[in-house]
Amino acid sequence: MLRVSSILVVLLLAMPLQIKWTHALALPNGERSTGAAQETVKTLVVPSEMPHEDGLQSSERQLLLARLAVLESDKKKRLDELDALQKSAIPSIESFPLIQALGKKPPYSALRVDALRDELDGQRDRLQSFASSLATRELEKQEMQAQFKRNAESVRLANDKVGMAHGDVEVGRAKWEQEMSALRQRVIEAELGIRDVEQQWVQLQMGRLRAQHEALQKYVKKLLLLQRLSAEEIEQQRALMRESRTKLMSEVDEAKAAKAQRVAERERLLKESLSGVRPENDVRLAHLGQALETDRALLEGLGGLEILLQLTTDSWENRYLALSSTDADQRRLAQASLAKLFDTLRNRKRFFSLDQREITRAEVSEQETRIANLPTVGGEHQRARELLDLLQRRAAIYDRSELAASRLERQLGRWLTDLAEPQDRSFRALFQQIGSQIGQWLRTLWEFELFAVEDVSVVDGRKVPVSYGVTVGKSVGAVVLFVFGYRLLASLVQLLQRVLVARFGIEQQFSSVIRRWTMIFLAVVLAVLILNLARIPLTVFTFAGGALAIGVGFGAQNIIKNVISGIIMLFERKVRVGDIIELGGMTGHVTSIDLRATTVRGFDGIEALVPNSNFLETQVVNWTYSNHQIRRELKIGIAYGSDTRAAELVLQNAAISHPKVLEVPAPEVFFEDFADSSLLMVLVFWVELGPGGSTRRIGSDLRHDIYRRLAEAGIEIPFPQHEVHLVIDHPLPEITGIIGL
Repeated sequence: MLRVSSILVVLLLAMPLQIKWTHALALPNGERSTGAAQETVKTLVVPSEMPHEDGLQSSERQLLLARLAVLESDKKKRLDELDALQKSAIPSIESFPLIQALGKKPPYSALRVDALRDELDGQRDRLQSFASSLATRELEKQEMQAQFKRNAESVRLANDKVGMAHGDVEVGRAKWEQEMSALRQRVIEAELGIRDVEQQWVQLQMGRLRAQHEALQKYVKKLLLLQRLSAEEIEQQRALMRESRTKLMSEVDEAKAAKAQRVAERERLLKESLSGVRPENDVRLAHLGQALETDRALLEGLGGLEILLQLTTDSWENRYLALSSTDADQRRLAQASLAKLFDTLRNRKRFFSLDQREITRAEVSEQETRIANLPTVGGEHQRARELLDLLQRRAAIYDRSELAASRLERQLGRWLTDLAEPQDRSFRALFQQIGSQIGQWLRTLWEFELFAVEDVSVVDGRKVPVSYGVTVGKSVGAVVLFVFGYRLLASLVQLLQRVLVARFGIEQQFSSVIRRWTMIFLAVVLAVLILNLARIPLTVFTFAGGALAIGVGFGAQNIIKNVISGIIMLFERKVRVGDIIELGGMTGHVTSIDLRATTVRGFDGIEALVPNSNFLETQVVNWTYSNHQIRRELKIGIAYGSDTRAAELVLQNAAISHPKVLEVPAPEVFFEDFADSSLLMVLVFWVELGPGGSTRRIGSDLRHDIYRRLAEAGIEIPFPQHEVHLVIDHPLPEITGIIGL
């Protein structure tokens, strides 16, 4: 209903106000709009007491109604998102790919620990972003609340004016103002509701992210003492540094070559200027002077990047020594070198100051403005474009330098903090001790005796009572052996089934019955053998067997009925795998027939487990029992006055031309009825059900083709039309003037 009203409001904004109109209201599914929607249209088009001079206010009213519809729809969408977020579980940090990549045993890779710390910093930044967003929304909400209070005062004043108004015109105007004030209040109230939902969503996201952040922070803190930088990892970093240096040197050589070309060109132009003054040479020389200055700054920036790359290489080398060296003095020297590199980096950052970056960006913006004002043809535009490219490259170098320096500064700060903390170098012994203790506990648990069972054995012809203890180890071993043996037997039985079908010609359904009963028998035999192998007597299950017998007496009736029904279905083959059936309001493909239930996959992708007894006790429609052909119908209405024979020929040709429509039985067209708004034609055709034949798709293709063919033949498809007559017994003078009565 909300969707219909919002569509009508938007349509009415572009329509002139009328009292009498012909309009067809249709919903997306083809049904007519409800009376409430039509009443909304009347209210919008012909307000009962709208003064004729307030046409602008009428447009404002329509806009407010449209705005209100959009806000209500937006609020519902946001509430659904909030509800979905509340129901979703918070992912644990153990599911993070970075944590899973660490491995289970220490020492852990220092590179992977660095990646976790980067993730931690990213979460901290997102929390700050959420906090800023929440503060902004709170300010907006406060402003809206103040506006809501002000508008509430307007509503109260409008209500008072209605009570004090006299005369039809004054009363109508007062009621109009009252309605508009109330409508504005509803719009503000809807916007406040959306702000509340947005705040709840942000708060919930912050809470979830904060919980993950705290858990990850604790986890990373435990890893710091257990991280190591292996020789393979430091070699990987060296290779990355060498690759970066090669690329940087290539950029430096390219910049130097470009600068050398400009220097040579400037010298040539200077020599030419000595022989005679040429205005174009002066312009080119001025441009070359700017370009060379930019080249100088560009090379200076590349040199700074080269220094940063060397600092990064030295930092990784010292970190490797600090983490992996067995010499305490060497570790202390490496730590001191890292501190010195940290200080050097801070001093070098002055070269990549924020002022230089901002100046370069300002120059880029100024040059872009200059290019926009120049004609697109001519040498001046080309020279300005070349200078802009150089300025953009220089700005990119400054950005790269600042980013690399900030990243290295953050890494060095982390590494120095880690190395400053006391480290326990005897962690291997500690872990061995902990592992030994855990192993002893596990051994005790494995040998723990759950219960003892008395059994009788025959020794030298005499019966001797023997006590068997059932331990945790025996129970776990028996379960593991049973699972492994069952999987092995299942594979062998499936191989046997394929052999029965391929070599002996046994049908698939009968081979499935053989496989299932064989697995039941082998599972029982396997369980008995494993119990004897583990020396667990069968008398253990005496009590359980008695309880099971009682349960079978009460609850196995339906199970046995379904099992027997499944066997009958498999042998009778009235319903087979792959058939399309209709049962209990559900239509779909039979995907499997088991002993207790049959799986039916509906056309919507939902699978239903139907007890086998339902197939024998209720009516089942099997679409593909004897053949896969099915008849479908399409009903098409054409306008009165159309040539029915021509329309019949168009429909029949459309069906014949479709490759999925069967030629036998041939498609037929019937003149069905004289309907209210059209002549009803029915196209009857047959299709083949199968994996590549969707009747819904075939019907859609035919409708597309029929619509096109009817349009080409000049045959119209009518739509329902209703003429609404509004009779006003006693019109007001103002309204009479509008409608021309």
